[in-house]
Amino acid sequence: MNPFTYGKVVSGGSFFDRRTETLRIVNTLRSGNNLVLYAPRRFGKTSLVFRVMERLAKENFVCIYFDFMPVYSPESFVRLFTKAVAEKQSGGAKFLQRFSAMLKNIRPVLTVNDSGQQEFSIDFTAAALDETTILNLLDLPETLAGKNKRVAVFFDEFQEVEKLRSINFEKLLRSKIQLQSKTNYLFLGSKTHLLKEMFNNKKRAFYNSAQQMTLSALPEKDTIEYLQKKMAAHKISLADAEARYLIASAGQVPHYVQMLASEVW
Repeated sequence: MNPFTYGKVVSGGSFFDRRTETLRIVNTLRSGNNLVLYAPRRFGKTSLVFRVMERLAKENFVCIYFDFMPVYSPESFVRLFTKAVAEKQSGGAKFLQRFSAMLKNIRPVLTVNDSGQQEFSIDFTAAALDETTILNLLDLPETLAGKNKRVAVFFDEFQEVEKLRSINFEKLLRSKIQLQSKTNYLFLGSKTHLLKEMFNNKKRAFYNSAQQMTLSALPEKDTIEYLQKKMAAHKISLADAEARYLIASAGQVPHYVQMLASEVW
């Protein structure tokens, strides 16, 4: 089996290095601060996030990953975000009771699929969503913390909140985040210039609201060692010069390093 993985979230032995970056993100969220992560496309942001989630889960964090890319309307955000939060809850009946008390205009529906697993969905009981419903929904992650846990929310492709401009989503979310004591956030996305505009423009709601971090290319030395180790496991020898040429040809972009290495293998 080809030892090099690309085009999807990389985990386990296929994920390498990023130790410093992982530690910084974990420490930032652990200390109660929020963080925005800048990186070009194909630099492995999402894979890094999932590694961070693994670390935090071992420290009694409830980790919620949410991708804004499929969001196209306030209603779609409510459905998808509610599902993401519901998947992290324990005690279905208790969660439904809490959900119903907090969100009056949304009816929770809990069904059992053919595999015997519970599936959560919602129905809207009002003709249109109002700001109060959105604000109450944004309080849901904090309810998962309880007395002994913390919550970390990972908003991927966060620049796509532009789609929710009609409900002033940025301002609504910012108003909630600053009041939450047990929930912290990591914001990331593939359009760095839009994210920087959101967090560095004094006129935007998220101005100076989070620490900022840039994801750079992987260290050449560590990447060479990784490539050689993977090749050697299949009795393939890769000289330092050959590895450097592969890395340079890939522009030091992790995704393309894995792709070219896969082809070479």
